[in-house]
Amino acid sequence: MKRFQELLMKDLGWKLLSVAIATTMWFMVISINQPIDTRSYSTTLQLVGEETLTARGLTVANREDLTNTKVSIKVKAQRTALDRLSQRQADLISASVDLSDLTYAQDGDTITLPVDTSVGGGATGYTVESKVPGSVEIQVETLAAKEFPLEVSLNGEVTEGTHLSTPKLIPETIMVKGAKSAVDSVVAVRLSVNAADAVQQMDLQVKPVAYDKDGNTVNGVTFSVDTVIVSYSLNEAKQVPVQVSVTGSLADGYHLGEITCTPKTVSVIGAKEDLDKLNVISLDQIDVSGATSSISHTFQLSDYLPEGVKLEEGSSAVVQVFVHVDRGEEKTVTVSSDQIHLTNGQDGYQYHLPDSISVSINGEASQLAAVEGSDLSGQVDVSALTEGEHTVSIDWNLPSGITADSSTVTIEVTAAGSDESDTES
Repeated sequence: MKRFQELLMKDLGWKLLSVAIATTMWFMVISINQPIDTRSYSTTLQLVGEETLTARGLTVANREDLTNTKVSIKVKAQRTALDRLSQRQADLISASVDLSDLTYAQDGDTITLPVDTSVGGGATGYTVESKVPGSVEIQVETLAAKEFPLEVSLNGEVTEGTHLSTPKLIPETIMVKGAKSAVDSVVAVRLSVNAADAVQQMDLQVKPVAYDKDGNTVNGVTFSVDTVIVSYSLNEAKQVPVQVSVTGSLADGYHLGEITCTPKTVSVIGAKEDLDKLNVISLDQIDVSGATSSISHTFQLSDYLPEGVKLEEGSSAVVQVFVHVDRGEEKTVTVSSDQIHLTNGQDGYQYHLPDSISVSINGEASQLAAVEGSDLSGQVDVSALTEGEHTVSIDWNLPSGITADSSTVTIEVTAAGSDESDTES
C-alpha cells in the first residue's frame, strides 16, 4: 500500500496538468463535432384558457382558422440537440395563445394576443430565434347553441333486390355550438353514408356536418357528439293491392259504374313482420253524394302505409281513383189512367183524364228491362183545380233503382151532372 501511495504522489503536478490538458482537448473536440446550428420547425397553434370566455357566454369566432394556423419556429441549439428535437417534434415543440386573461372581452371585440412557444419539453440549450406569426387576432363573439334533427344522405346504390330499412339514429338530434353568427347560418345537420357500407356493416359511426341554406358546409361550429350511430337492416319487398270504396247516394237517375285504381297494386318494402300484417292498402272512402258526373281523386300512398313500411324506389307515390257515374238507360212506357189516383177532389166537380199517359223512365239496363207501364202508379193533387183544363204534375211511385223524367197530365174539370163521362174522382 505504501508503495502504491508513493507511485501515486510521484510527479503529481505533471499528472494534474495532463488531466487538465486532456479535459480541454475533449471540450475542443466536442465543440468541433457539435457545432451550434439553427433549424426551422412547424407546429399547429393551440388555444388554451378558453374556459375564461366560455364562463362568460363568449367564444372565439375564428377558432377554426386559429387552430389550423401553422406557426414556424426557428430554433438555435447544438446539432445533436436539434436532431433530438426533429425526432420528437410533436412532443417537444408547441405554440399556443393564452386566453385566460380575456376577462374584459366583449361580444364583437377583436383582440391581438402574442403566440407563446415551448421548445425542448423543459430541456435547456434551446433558443427561439424567431416565430411566425408572432401574434394572432382573436375575434370574440357570443356563444350560441341550437338543436337540430339529423338527416341521412345515402350515397351510391345498393345491388338490385337489396332493400335497406329506414335508418335508426343514436342520437336522433344533435346540439350545434359555436359563435352566434355561425350557428344562425346552420339550416341542417346531415350524415353522409356510403350505400355499400350500409349493406355490409349495418351499424356505422358517422361524423355530422352542418350546412347553410345554400348547401355549403358551416365551419367554426362544434357538436354535442363527435359521431352518430346509423343503423340499417335489410328489408323485404311485397306487392300489395289497393282498395277504395264510396259512400253516399248519387243524384236521382244516375248510377254508379266501375271504380278504377291506377295502379291497382304497389310494391312496398319493410321488415318481414311488418309486411306480414299488410295485406291491402285501404284508401279513404270517396263521397259521391248527389254526384251527376264521374269523380277523380288522387291519394298520396305514404299517408296510408304503416310505420316501418315504405314504397319501393321507383313505385308510384300516388294512386289515381276514377269513379264512373252514369246516367243509365232510358225507355218510354205507357201508363193507364186507371193507375193515376186523384187526391183531394172537391164535391160538385168531375175530373177527366186521357185514357193513357206516356212517361220516360231511367235506370240500369237490367232493371229497366223488367219494368212495364203496368208496374207504375202515380197520384195527382186536384184540390186547387176549378172548371176548365189544367196541366198538372204526376207524383210517380217507382220500383227501386228506377227514376222518371218529370211528367204531366192534362185534366179537364167539369161541373157535376154534365154529359161528359166521369173518371176517377
